[in-house]
Amino acid sequence: MPAMMKRLGALAFLSIAAAAPAPVDAVEWTPYGFVRFDAIYDDSRMSNHQFPMYALSEDELAGPANDSRTTLHPRLTRFGAKLGAFDLPAPWSARALIEIDFQNGGRESREVIRMRQGYFEVRRGDLAILAGQTWDLISPLYPAANNDGMMWNAGNLGDRRPQARVSWTPSVGQGAIALAVAATQTGAVDSKDLDGNGTLDGSDAAEPGVQGRAGYARAFDSGASLKAGAWGHFAREETASPVGEEREFESWVGGFDVSLFPHAKFGVEGEGWSGENLSDIRGGIGQGINRFTGRAVASKGGWAQVVLKPHAKVAVFAGYAIDDPDDEDVPTLEEATSKSGANSAIQALGDTGRTKNEAAFGVVRVRPWAPLQIALEYIHWKTAYAGLDEGTDNRIDAHTTLYF
Repeated sequence: MPAMMKRLGALAFLSIAAAAPAPVDAVEWTPYGFVRFDAIYDDSRMSNHQFPMYALSEDELAGPANDSRTTLHPRLTRFGAKLGAFDLPAPWSARALIEIDFQNGGRESREVIRMRQGYFEVRRGDLAILAGQTWDLISPLYPAANNDGMMWNAGNLGDRRPQARVSWTPSVGQGAIALAVAATQTGAVDSKDLDGNGTLDGSDAAEPGVQGRAGYARAFDSGASLKAGAWGHFAREETASPVGEEREFESWVGGFDVSLFPHAKFGVEGEGWSGENLSDIRGGIGQGINRFTGRAVASKGGWAQVVLKPHAKVAVFAGYAIDDPDDEDVPTLEEATSKSGANSAIQALGDTGRTKNEAAFGVVRVRPWAPLQIALEYIHWKTAYAGLDEGTDNRIDAHTTLYF
């Protein structure tokens, strides 16, 4: 029997190989990436010490306060490949990108590969059509601190998800306009399944999410530059059984982004937004729907940073980020205790709402040689809770990166 199985497997492989299209010799690929190592110190407990988003409560019910941690990891090490020069008739062109890192679980010496991006794009002039997994259209900028958690759920929105996108980028005078719209997978980030029936609530709604952005960019001869845009997101979710007497839910947000450099060595960047049910796009401090009331958690927030480049090899950043949900929308400790079936407040802690998440940060990056970067980050986190003491954390991250 084993010999027969081997023969059948070989025949199947040969059949697939014979049916597969021949490789295209014209396709070119360019590898890129970096190897990175982080050494992190937190003086209090965080939601995750490698992938932080908020500080845990220091209430005596929640556990020991000011429980410091040290974390060493290389999980942000990244490898990617850019593919181009596909054999398409003029004036069409195509490109593709595949990118992975290792921040996907596993033991500390057995990290698991994670696909960050995998998409292709077909272009004709200013028109482009993209399909695959890449970054959200909304919230295109990001703070300099916390490259792992991206300051998500602390003021910065957007993540990577499967999508189909159409964009148009015509030149206008000395600048360029960017108009884009995308159909996106709802639930790709938060995997929301409020009724526990094994189906994503976004998929149950039987329609994709929609994102759009309109932007403008211009570079000046002096080295100054301006980028700005307005964007929005809308998605529906549905459950098979009621959640707080509701079965249909909407997620929406409106926001803007600005990057202004009056001089090549000095600039300011930031984003602002407001919306509801934002857990799938990294807002509301990870809270989308109050599962006890069925109410969507409304939230507003954003972030801003000052950028200084005093030397070609040195960059300095200082900024602030905030995510501020509506206190009336998040579940309180009393509500979680009475409605979750928990026998005690301690058992109900996981359902207690987060009411505000703030982070002030500073970053220094130095490149003694072009491929090598040495950086030091400091973040002061403060997270408020409904019915519990707030959590605070002082976080220091020293990391080195070798690019290729």
